[in-house]
Amino acid sequence: MKNSAVNSFAKRPINGALFRFMALILIGTGTAWASDDSRQSASSGECEPTEQQQEMLNLVNEARSQARQCGEQSFDSVKPLTWSCKLHDAAKAHSKDMAENQYFSHTSPEGVGIEQRVEEQDYVWRAVGENIAAGHMSASAVVEGWLESPGHCSNIMNGAFTQMGMAKADNPESRYTTYWTQALGRPR
Repeated sequence: MKNSAVNSFAKRPINGALFRFMALILIGTGTAWASDDSRQSASSGECEPTEQQQEMLNLVNEARSQARQCGEQSFDSVKPLTWSCKLHDAAKAHSKDMAENQYFSHTSPEGVGIEQRVEEQDYVWRAVGENIAAGHMSASAVVEGWLESPGHCSNIMNGAFTQMGMAKADNPESRYTTYWTQALGRPR
């Protein structure tokens, strides 16, 4: 498998609270196999995003609709993303795992990364990426933070991605309380 990967990390205090962000992108070929029926899109009625998920999708697509500077890299506007149930399921599994096991990373303590998470959902990908955040209470705060971080902003503005899924998990006993994952992809 041939991949290019970019990792970006930002940790910044906002109003006295500490928030964390991380971004990851992989471009290449996925190795999972899927039957024809597992390749259905969200438009086929598999699932619908919740209100919060739709809000994030709308905010991301609004950002993608305008040319943008992400650090030193300029991006033209790009097509909007569509909702993917499989990417949502991968994001949900990761947010839940981070919250339950109180860690913040693209890689689980068992060594599982975004590639494996989406392939476990039978998402056969050409490009896949991930943004994560912790400590934010709203989708708008997460997207705002990502757009201020060059690596996360680059993931959002990357025209190689055509779909997204996202999920948030809470653990009031953990350091950050809320854990967010945005999975971005382009199916093969």
